[in-house]
Amino acid sequence: MKSSLVMKAAGLIAAIGLASTAFAAAPPARGGGSPSGDLGANLSQKASGLLAEVHQDALAVRDLAGTLEGYNREPFTTDWRDDASTFDRMRPQIDEIDRVVYELRSMEKNLPPAQQAEVNQVVPATLELTNTAQTAIDYLKDNQDRTMFPQFTSYADELYTEAVRIAQTTAPSRP
Repeated sequence: MKSSLVMKAAGLIAAIGLASTAFAAAPPARGGGSPSGDLGANLSQKASGLLAEVHQDALAVRDLAGTLEGYNREPFTTDWRDDASTFDRMRPQIDEIDRVVYELRSMEKNLPPAQQAEVNQVVPATLELTNTAQTAIDYLKDNQDRTMFPQFTSYADELYTEAVRIAQTTAPSRP
């Protein structure tokens, strides 16, 4: 059982590592300024939809990071398998955030300035979220009996903070 979950954690590390490598390497789109006409409106509308996706996934990661924090507040009622299971459920949301932000970066230069700014704010938070998740998984893989230690609990706090930052940045604006 322990070996199976460690293998899952290793697979999660590889998946997050691949997603963050592709994401970090994504160049912003070439071009300059906003396109005119229907193309510009369609691109902006698509970007709005993608930002809404990132928002929903960030809320899911925030909730799962909150679960990790809860496990850490009750260290004697849970064990490392609970943390591994939470990371396993978190992986699809983090991968999706990476994928969508990669897509947003590819169209960034053709978006209106306000959406460009939003993408520029989401990029560093997404990289931090991905890197923190990978670091926490690496730690968990090597330290199953030390999940209540401050080093691991700080990862849960960082995941929560970055997910909230992404969710706030991508929250739909209220007129």
